[in-house]
Amino acid sequence: MRAIFFDLDGTLVEFGRDYEDILADAIEAVADETPDGALEAYSDAFYANFTACKSDPIRRAFGETDVAADPEALADALRSHEVEACRTPDDADAALSRLAEEYELGVLTNGLREWQWEKFRASGLAEFFDAFVASYEAGAHKPDPAPFRLAEQRLPADEYAMVGDADADVEGARSAGWAAHRYDGDGFGDLPEALRWG
Repeated sequence: MRAIFFDLDGTLVEFGRDYEDILADAIEAVADETPDGALEAYSDAFYANFTACKSDPIRRAFGETDVAADPEALADALRSHEVEACRTPDDADAALSRLAEEYELGVLTNGLREWQWEKFRASGLAEFFDAFVASYEAGAHKPDPAPFRLAEQRLPADEYAMVGDADADVEGARSAGWAAHRYDGDGFGDLPEALRWG
């Protein structure tokens, strides 16, 4: 049996508008105003906390900004705005339904499980998948091998492939001994032919 894992952000779901606008709207839904430099401060703090796999990186990041609002409320607002902004590729349902007839399908995403799962569940694509793995569960992010090894435990198969839009997806998969295909935003109609199995 072969398994194909898909990245979530930028692959199975994508934001219908600029992320900075999503972030600003989330802050403004909770706070009276967004101080100058707050968006950049949040992004820098989030990246540092996320990269280090610190707990609650979103709440922590908001706590390190000058926004005059409860960090937990800001995090909840951002999650809600992200979920609302997510869109799926036009051909996703048909392509995934076709692939699921022959392959085991999984999601392998960088991020917090509960946060990423909410976006995935809202996408309407969950019915096609047999496993869902978030990097925080592995204690490291793609391209580190740990998330790929955890994915193998969650969905045993003879061979694996990764479909994603980032270097971390493609290079991480190949380093883990998986086949890989870079998603270019044009849907999944070229799968499975685009995968180069070992």
